[in-house]
Amino acid sequence: MSPTTVLPLPHRPVHTATRASVALPSSALDAMLDATYETHRRFRHGAFAEPCPTCHVPAGELCLTRRSVHTARRLAHRIRVAQTRPFSPMAAEAC
Repeated sequence: MSPTTVLPLPHRPVHTATRASVALPSSALDAMLDATYETHRRFRHGAFAEPCPTCHVPAGELCLTRRSVHTARRLAHRIRVAQTRPFSPMAAEAC
């Protein structure tokens, strides 16, 4: 037999994937989701900047369904964002 050197394979530690739902109790997740929606509503971020055409609540209010934003409201927000220019006219000319 010929003497050959056997190189060891690189050892990679196994990382276990933990999900937030496993690490936190459901009551904590509920509180986090409620706080996130309340912050978005209060400052009119995202879809909360638009009135909801489905449940007819004004902009800055939560939809009548708990923890949900109606699809029509999200779509209205996406259309409005797509129609606005990302830069001022002077900045666009400079580019």
